[in-house]
Amino acid sequence: MGKKPKIGCIVSTLCFVAFTATIYYEFLSHHSIEGKLGLFKGGCLSLVFFLVGLLASDFTWRITSDYYSFKNLWIHYTSLLFLRLASFIFHRLVVKDTRNVRGVQEKFILDLIKSNALTDYGKSHDFSSIKSVEDFKSSHPLTRYSYYEKYIDRVYNGETNVMTSLQPYILAMTSGTSGQPKMLPTVKKGRSLFFTYGLLPLFHILFTNMDGINNLQKKLKFFYTPRWRQTPSGISIGPNSSSPTNSQAELSFHSTPAAAFDILSEPEALYVYLLFGLRDKKLGYLEANFASLIYTAFVSLESNWKDLLTDLRNGYIKPDLNIDSSVRKRLNSELSPFPDRANELQTEFERGFLGIAKKIWPYMNFILCVDSGSFQVYGDLLRKTYCKGLHIYSPIYAATEGFIGINLWPFSPDSQYLMIPKVLFYEFIPIEKSLSCEQPDTLLLHEVTEGEVYEMVISNCSGLYRYRFGDVVKVVGFHNQSPIVEFMYRQGQFLNVRGEKTSEKLFYEAFHDSFNMVMVGYSLLDYCCVEQLPQSGEETPRYIVFMEVGSKEVTPSVSLVNQLAEELDKQLQSSYIYKSFRDKGSIAQVKVHLVKPMTFSKFRRTLILSEKATPNQFKVPRVIRKSEAIDFMHQNLVIQP
Repeated sequence: MGKKPKIGCIVSTLCFVAFTATIYYEFLSHHSIEGKLGLFKGGCLSLVFFLVGLLASDFTWRITSDYYSFKNLWIHYTSLLFLRLASFIFHRLVVKDTRNVRGVQEKFILDLIKSNALTDYGKSHDFSSIKSVEDFKSSHPLTRYSYYEKYIDRVYNGETNVMTSLQPYILAMTSGTSGQPKMLPTVKKGRSLFFTYGLLPLFHILFTNMDGINNLQKKLKFFYTPRWRQTPSGISIGPNSSSPTNSQAELSFHSTPAAAFDILSEPEALYVYLLFGLRDKKLGYLEANFASLIYTAFVSLESNWKDLLTDLRNGYIKPDLNIDSSVRKRLNSELSPFPDRANELQTEFERGFLGIAKKIWPYMNFILCVDSGSFQVYGDLLRKTYCKGLHIYSPIYAATEGFIGINLWPFSPDSQYLMIPKVLFYEFIPIEKSLSCEQPDTLLLHEVTEGEVYEMVISNCSGLYRYRFGDVVKVVGFHNQSPIVEFMYRQGQFLNVRGEKTSEKLFYEAFHDSFNMVMVGYSLLDYCCVEQLPQSGEETPRYIVFMEVGSKEVTPSVSLVNQLAEELDKQLQSSYIYKSFRDKGSIAQVKVHLVKPMTFSKFRRTLILSEKATPNQFKVPRVIRKSEAIDFMHQNLVIQP
């Protein structure tokens, strides 16, 4: 395939050179103005034919979706040309910034303080007197969400110039994984920084590492339209993560028709996404914010493939799918019967779902989604099951509070992110000081040490200053002067019954290794933990794990699950602190419970509905503390003889 564009370009160029040489010779031979003018027109025409030939050649070698109109195909093609140039430029700018981290960071924070000096927040914190980074650190405390609540209430009620000189366009809701959801003002400058210093450099990585990105294929993206709310003053309330609402310009590149994004309930929307995705054999890649969304989609596909193929054969959506009639009408107008494609898909589904993605979409190139942190379990599952043989690339590190870093190394086995100096102002608290002090000394971006673990502190353009948002990272290297970090865990997702503070990452690694050692032939589908705290002086606290497994038809025996608990407890004792408590008998052995199939799917859906969250940003909490969630797990235990 790679030779076709070269051959086409060579042929077009040779024809153009030969024709131009002939015209030039004739031009010199003619002395009349009319003759020269005619030859000039011929030369212009040859140039047009040459350019058309180049374009035609460039089109012919690319894999192209069968479901593009010519207009949208042209938009996709020209977008690729623009993105290739723009991404190259901004990637170079990012690299340039990494050579002067201290200077870029200082300019960012001082410009930010100056621009907000006349806001109510800026006046109350004497921003006008801050002239250096040292002034900022010494005069402004480290903060948490409670520090801003009174200001956010004023923004909510319509006051302006409260936290930022720029008016917030959204009050962004956090996912609430590590506590109650928070509402954070967000200005448009934040999205602009994300696009220019996040998405554009990301496309440079894709262009230089993923051949398939150059094709004119559609993508299947699993993201959902949020249920937006409004403040009394008209500011939207909802997630600031990627959604159909804020991605209008790219919707024509999706296999999903625009009408489907008007479906607000996830199960029904997902069904339609899958239906139109199955129709297009030439899909280029899958995308979602998190690996959990893609895993959920394949679970749904395995459960509903017969209905989906019936709809594909009939050319219309099944009547009992609970969607609005006007949406149904628009979607059905996009469908026609595809019996051959349905038969082809049925053959593959009946053979089994191992590696199914590459079998039903043979031209698929890769998958884009975050699979680090709490999503690692889903990334591991996808690689072993549905998406075996496809590369999964975790491209960015971001939070509701801001964009943090980009993964420049798509084929690295660990997801590592280069911190971008121009989008946030960063500070770092050594982890040993993080939990013992509310106002510890901090290090700046250029002061961190490779191999050390830190709690991250940020200041952003939306009004948060020296904000402790809970992410813990490990510095694993440097790109020029800018740190490369690996996400470790979110504070609030500790297991902590005696002050031992077992992190999510440490627990998952121990559980993953123990499971693979003991539960041979089974797959770990999902899990969560509970801290069993003493209710009376006689009880000993312990960790309780609820897990869902797959792969074998036989339910694991009680003895096998108990063996897993013993091995997990042994693995956790690689932590000196946990081991010391176990040796003293202050913490009892871990207990593992098996839950029924689909428990975590129901749990996820229940939490989304009860907390009015959007699937785009939802994370299953690895440590559950709410009594309703704990009761849900106990109600879904596998009862064994």
